[in-house]
Amino acid sequence: MIDLILSSGFTSFGVLLYNFGNYNSAIDNYSLAIQCNPQDETAYVNRGIARVVIAEYDAAIEDLNQTLQINPQNAQAYAERGLARAMIGENETAIVDCSRAIELNPQYYRAYYGRGAARSYMGDTQGAIEDFTHLVRLQPNAHSYYYLACQQYLHGNKAKAIKNLTKSIDYKYETDFIESLGSDIFEVLSGGHKYNPYPSYYIRGNIFYELGDEEAAFEDYQEAIEIENKGITLVSDNDEHGFWGRGLAKYHQGNKEGAIEDLQKAAEVALKFKSTAFYQRVSDLLTEITSQQ
Repeated sequence: MIDLILSSGFTSFGVLLYNFGNYNSAIDNYSLAIQCNPQDETAYVNRGIARVVIAEYDAAIEDLNQTLQINPQNAQAYAERGLARAMIGENETAIVDCSRAIELNPQYYRAYYGRGAARSYMGDTQGAIEDFTHLVRLQPNAHSYYYLACQQYLHGNKAKAIKNLTKSIDYKYETDFIESLGSDIFEVLSGGHKYNPYPSYYIRGNIFYELGDEEAAFEDYQEAIEIENKGITLVSDNDEHGFWGRGLAKYHQGNKEGAIEDLQKAAEVALKFKSTAFYQRVSDLLTEITSQQ
């Protein structure tokens, strides 16, 4: 009995740490919970989720496999395993896992995120749009609108892409709750800003540029540059669309060297995710730019 109580306590504290972004300490607590109770389904699935967040995908898959051995009906485990598989380029099995998660729990938003990501990597922009539309419905925030808009842009629907990029930009990126905890905690957890860390300005600017509205395009580029000058990272290491968007924006501004650097990074990420169609799109743009030098 005491082991079950301790396991529950470690798991609960792990959840608290996870919610504050302390993922490694959360993992440590989930591990302690599992030591106390090797059948703790919640500890396994939560450790798997935390490992997905910190990009320990193989270890995450092991945890989620163990979760499903304990409970084959755990929708979270299927969704998170699918997301982990998408992140290592196993897109077909990722779609199978996330689809199973949706069958078990149609309200679990991360299943749509994982399946949408896998579909986007496979070049199925329409399927990705469908999944990210569900994601926006279930979890309307900056990143949901951003992912949906990127696929709409790639699919050729620029008007809808602009609409959702604007929603991503206008969203306060979940800082209202953090700010309510007090100025000191807000400063630590959010960096003291309300900018969402997505390159939405760059991509919206590119669409304006393609539509012939260079004034609006360069206004967006300037906003993005000012945010980055504050030390805020807009393009994460695994965001191939972000590198592509910023690279294209630099090209439009005459910075070919900077454009090539970002586009090469976009190509590298696309290859990692086995996103063949997007890799070809970026490669074609790189060829066009380098041929002009």
